[in-house]
Parts: sequence; C-alpha cells; structure tokens
Amino acid sequence: MNIAKRQALLLFIQGEGKGKSFGFGRRMDQSIHQAMIYRTYDLLQRIHQADIVVVQDGEAPLLTGATYVPQRGSNLNECFCTALQDTFALGYERVVAVGGDIPTLDSSDIQQALHSDGVVLGPSCDGGFYLAGLGKEDVRFFNNLPWRQSHLFSHLIERLADSRRCCEQLPRRRDIDHATDGRKNASLLMKLVHVWLNVYPSIHSQSTARGQFLTDRIPEPRYSALPPPVFSLA
Repeated sequence: MNIAKRQALLLFIQGEGKGKSFGFGRRMDQSIHQAMIYRTYDLLQRIHQADIVVVQDGEAPLLTGATYVPQRGSNLNECFCTALQDTFALGYERVVAVGGDIPTLDSSDIQQALHSDGVVLGPSCDGGFYLAGLGKEDVRFFNNLPWRQSHLFSHLIERLADSRRCCEQLPRRRDIDHATDGRKNASLLMKLVHVWLNVYPSIHSQSTARGQFLTDRIPEPRYSALPPPVFSLA
C-alpha cells in the first residue's frame, strides 16, 4: 500500500449467497457476480495514482494487491460510513467509493472523481448512486440517508446544496441488483461473463473443465423472451 498517493478507491463487494438473484439461475448468477467484480477490479487497477481498498460482505474472490478493511456496522448506513472513516484513517485525503455491480462503470468516472476538489456523485437508475468521490470532511453528508429508497440521490443532492458544498454529477448508470436489472442488461452481462472466462481462465479451471463451466452456466429459461447466449470456445 502506498499511502504517499493519499488517494484511495474504495470497492464495496457483496459476497455470494447474499440474496441477489439476476434471474438466470444459481450457476449463471454466480458467474455474472464474479465477472462484474473482476471487471470492476481490473478497471480500478488501471488507475495508478490511487490505492485500492476493499470492504467485503461475505465470501467473494480474493483480489490480489488490495488492502482489506473489515466491514463494521449493523445496517447499510453504518457499514458505508464506517468504511469511509476507516479508509480515511489509513491516511488518505480523498476516497472514491464504488460498488462491484456496475457493468458500465468507466475509467473517466473514476478519474473525474479523483481530480475534483468537491463531492462527485454518480447517479444510478434506481434513484441511488453508484460512485461517490469525497474528502474526509464530506463523510457527514452520507450519514442517515434514506438508503435503498428511490429518493436517496435527490435527498443527498439537496443536503449538499443546503450546505453549499460543491457537487459534480457523473453520467447516470444502471447497477445490477435484481432479476429485472438482469433482464434489461442480459446481452451486456453475457458478454462480461464471456470476457471473464477468457481473461481469468485459472480461476474456474481449478475445479472444473472449461467446457463443463460453460455448459453448466447457460441461463435457465426463466424468461421466455430471453434466448440463451451462444459462447464460442475458439
């Protein structure tokens, strides 16, 4: 860990078995979950001016080179705010917090959040936010928010405006939380899984042959309008 950089990318990862279902069946849901995590981590690793700090809820793949801080708190509000506080306590002056379930997250989002002196927020399509860039003095704005409510983002924007704190907004993006999200983004998610299989073959080859992995994870026909993906083994 290089604290001299004084910037951290705080990655929140929800472990498998935490109740998330993307609507494709257990095996494919697991593949999608891991593909999104590794895609996000690969993106963060390309940002060389910041360290990566991971807060993990439950079992998830070990990400080499990251600093792990324990998840503390009995609810989402406490977990988010204490993770920010713990990261700043490591000596960082700016933190960019992101989730591991944003398949369209772009490096430009992260760069803008790192280089800004104000609060930077990425609104999600469900009324929340997928990214938050902030300084140590800004943690207070995130306490006691209406978490998991459709007016979370608007409430936070109003809170910042009332305090006259500068806030920049990034492009709106969709996070993948439920089966409805999975259906709307099926093509993208299948592509992510395919890329993951080719980029990280050693991860899944330890326990099963590559062909077996693909066959077992063809989505179940949960939605009649959603055809199964066609993978190429070439």
